[in-house]
Amino acid sequence: MLGTGLLMGGLFAFQSKSVSQANIFYNRESRISIFKEIQIVKKSTQNLSEQVNELEKELIVSSNKELALSNIKKEIEKYQVLSGELASKGEGVKVEISGELEALWFTDLINELFSAGAEAISINGMRLTPVNEGFDTLPNGQILFGGEILTAPFHFEAIGDSQNLAGSIKQSGGIISRIQSYKPEYQIKVAEAKELRLPAMK
Repeated sequence: MLGTGLLMGGLFAFQSKSVSQANIFYNRESRISIFKEIQIVKKSTQNLSEQVNELEKELIVSSNKELALSNIKKEIEKYQVLSGELASKGEGVKVEISGELEALWFTDLINELFSAGAEAISINGMRLTPVNEGFDTLPNGQILFGGEILTAPFHFEAIGDSQNLAGSIKQSGGIISRIQSYKPEYQIKVAEAKELRLPAMK
């Protein structure tokens, strides 16, 4: 009986030891497996994060390109408007002067309109552009502009913020008051317009 008990005890101890080692082995393998999965998930997440960052960078670059192209297009259109290559429309002011004026007054009026933010100006229906800007005085006192003689009444149209333009030229000491002081018999009308259309240069 004693021998059988010792044998059974030894088997139980061996069996218990084997089970314990199996559990440790299993737990170890499970932990390694889970660790690997975690590493895979981390790696995948990292890769995904890197892809997202790259896509965000591409989006920023693309947006910047679109913005740059849009700004370039606006600058080209602005140049074409100023050069008279494109017709122009928008709010602005109309100025009508009933009598003859020297070229100096035309220049002063145009300068004040541009200083007040005018984007495009026409005189008697002709666009003012870098090609035709400037006024020549003929021997008999007539004003030559863009190859044509200007005759009164003179009609100026300027596109821009109508309140700013009108306020600038009508202010005390401004161009309108100076012309009226010089030629009090002339009638000068200044009117704000919701929409003006200036033709392209012919």
